[in-house]
Amino acid sequence: MRRRSLFVRLIVLGLCGLAWSEMGRAEWYIAGQGGYQFPQDLANVRGTGNFSGVTSNDLDLNNQAAFGLKGGRFLDGSLNWLGLEFDYSHSDANIAEQRVTAGAPILGVTQQSGRTPGVGLSVNHMTVNVIARYSGSRIQPYIGVGGGLGVSLLRTTPQDETIVYPVFNVLVGTKVFVTKHVAFFTEYKHARATVEFSDHHFEGDLRTNWFMGGLAYHF
Repeated sequence: MRRRSLFVRLIVLGLCGLAWSEMGRAEWYIAGQGGYQFPQDLANVRGTGNFSGVTSNDLDLNNQAAFGLKGGRFLDGSLNWLGLEFDYSHSDANIAEQRVTAGAPILGVTQQSGRTPGVGLSVNHMTVNVIARYSGSRIQPYIGVGGGLGVSLLRTTPQDETIVYPVFNVLVGTKVFVTKHVAFFTEYKHARATVEFSDHHFEGDLRTNWFMGGLAYHF
């Protein structure tokens, strides 16, 4: 219940950040998105707490399907090329079956005899991005940069662990309008974060690549 409450609060905070003062003729939009996440290795893995000083090989992560939601607003007048967007993206970046060279069982009893059979790892990113687009055209390329919060669940034996951490991302995409209000888009996002699983006594650098596409409606 606490996880669900935190999740709802984070989404509400992101949407509140979109509520700029002047509604007027503002161009708002909402969008659904889906695609694939290609995570890089969980890199620079090192022990924390009781396992301080322990090092490990980078952990290979699986490619996974992804989905999410977007909502945003562009400025009026001569600044209609500049906007603010809230983005929620979800995927599983599960730790693949592999050999683990850490000198301590950083993945709990799931890690046995120097190997892990695979560990579930979900990734949820909630970011607020500044967007710059080529406006006034049916085809609108855009770029963006922003940051926010990540929420990940590590599913191991004997216990799961949920963590919250800051995340930074950059993105580039193209939106194609098929009507005045409806557009298809494709997008690439690269996100970076440091994740610390204190109950499992390790941390690492998480790098994720998201290839997404979807449908947007502009008001």
